[in-house]
Amino acid sequence: MLKKSRLILTALFTGSLMLSFNTSATPVKISIPKQCQKLFQATEQLVAEAERQPGTHTQVSKIKNKLNQSKKQILEMELATQIKSCDRGLAKLNRLRQPEQQTN
Repeated sequence: MLKKSRLILTALFTGSLMLSFNTSATPVKISIPKQCQKLFQATEQLVAEAERQPGTHTQVSKIKNKLNQSKKQILEMELATQIKSCDRGLAKLNRLRQPEQQTN
């Protein structure tokens, strides 16, 4: 469970902290980039997997809160920064998942 939690948070924070300083006065965001949709979907799947594991209910709510905060941070960025951040988050998530996939 801790490994999955770390995996989720690492992927999101890699994306959200990359360039979280948005000074743009234009708050309009019409669509979410495909990279971000994929990242959000992958992290939500990991959270769903974590919820099914016994004894994780207290940690899952914390993870969900962090996930929502990270999504909000990413979506407040300029479009180009969102894309870069989500690309980095997806790459990090894929690297972290490789050892897990090799053992299955």
